[in-house]
Amino acid sequence: MSRLKVALLLFSLGFIFIVLDIPIATNLSYPHNYENSKKVIGEYQYYNIASNYGATCTYKMLDDSKSKTKEPETKINQQKGIRSSAPKLTKVIDKVYFKNVQIDIFSDFAGFLFILIGSILIIKCARQFKLAILTSVAGLIVHGIMFALPFIINGIDLVNASFFIGMIYLAINVATIYLITAALLRMIPGPWCRDERKWCKILWFASFASQCLATFTFWLGSDFGMLKALAWVIFGFTIFIQLAFWYIYMRAKDYIRGTYEKYYVKTSN
Repeated sequence: MSRLKVALLLFSLGFIFIVLDIPIATNLSYPHNYENSKKVIGEYQYYNIASNYGATCTYKMLDDSKSKTKEPETKINQQKGIRSSAPKLTKVIDKVYFKNVQIDIFSDFAGFLFILIGSILIIKCARQFKLAILTSVAGLIVHGIMFALPFIINGIDLVNASFFIGMIYLAINVATIYLITAALLRMIPGPWCRDERKWCKILWFASFASQCLATFTFWLGSDFGMLKALAWVIFGFTIFIQLAFWYIYMRAKDYIRGTYEKYYVKTSN
């Protein structure tokens, strides 16, 4: 198999591994329990660590009524002949618990590694491959940090750090796939492959949008089964888009091979 075919295969695998997440629980436990505190009552905080680390939680009812609003409400209800003195209760997170350590069957670490190797193999074909190497290395580092966080910090610090680093990680994912897509499109000349370039750009944007939507839907789906099912549907749609991208891109295989030979075959002679 030629260097070009290996690189394209690694890119396609890298795209799928980065987009698709299928976590499974292991027999390993985190070194300590989650430090619950009154600071973590917001749902977004629980969704964050539930999605990243498979945490579970219990709920409690919090009295959300305000003393300054009770009197006006009572007067209004009395005018209507309604007697109401019950407090306003809001369902909030009570305690958070860690499950066992999760691993992803389609590890993002492997996806970034595939893209890194593929970019090195055909780095001369487009300058975006050089940038993709940097973002791939950054992705490998941030992925390791995300996995190690529960072993280093705990409580509200873990929640905030995981949320902040998670947003950076999502940006690196999108940037890496964008750079590889841009580099691949530079390998097919615009005047001769306008239709392929146009559809590849459309599919990349659709993939970007669906990946972000699936990420946040799966995040919220940590507590809502229906949303989790919807997230899997979006993930499936994203994979379909990726396959469609590669099908259309390979329609220009003659031009791709020509660009590759321009930088590697002739220079090696």
